[in-house]
Amino acid sequence: MQDIKQTFKELGLDESEVDLYLASLKLGEAGMSELAREAQIKRTSAYVVFQALEKKGLMGSFKLRGGLKFVATAPDILLQKTQKHTEDLRNLLPELNGLAHKKDHRPQITYYEGKEGYFIASGDSLRQPNSTVRHIGSISEIHKVIGEEWDLNYYIPERLKKHIHFKALYFQSQMPQSFLSANHAELLREVKYLPENFIYNTSKLIYGNKMAIFSSKKELVTVIIESPDIATSETKIFETIWNTKTA
Repeated sequence: MQDIKQTFKELGLDESEVDLYLASLKLGEAGMSELAREAQIKRTSAYVVFQALEKKGLMGSFKLRGGLKFVATAPDILLQKTQKHTEDLRNLLPELNGLAHKKDHRPQITYYEGKEGYFIASGDSLRQPNSTVRHIGSISEIHKVIGEEWDLNYYIPERLKKHIHFKALYFQSQMPQSFLSANHAELLREVKYLPENFIYNTSKLIYGNKMAIFSSKKELVTVIIESPDIATSETKIFETIWNTKTA
């Protein structure tokens, strides 16, 4: 339950909003008094909280003979709304980036704490069709944060749709069975393995004129550096390692 509450807080809900939404999910159609008791908040405050949730599209109300009833938006509909917002923002990124005024040629550095940075960097790497993305380091730490299912069901299909090639330098002992048994050629993916005696828990994603650095799950930090010079340098370092590996 704490993970659920934390996720909703990261989506912009305060604690009372989370409590009332979860209470509504649990009870289904219910009156405000019953909802307030379940959420353990005052009835008068519950109406204010409901109004905030209604504006966010998370709750609604309707009249019955027994009075006004309140109901939470179904979680799958909420997910669809979130995905649509994400897709709308992704479509606007080229225009928004075009509006950004860059005063000089210094690298643009963005720092994220929490899971958000992992998803933002991963999604950002899919913006340029017919390109190549390079990843070096620990895939297991990435999967601990974003989940292997997200990789299989979203990242890879989106990458294939845009014909984006993927080159990876990983540690073989960390690879899930689904990865080891996959047909890499069909997935536009090339993989070589790093020496196990050098294993570590961070990784770097190199794409376009950017590089994303992911910490371990313990630190949960992402740093995205936008710099043509740095991206070119990191690409050459990656390719140098790649060309020294035979498998």
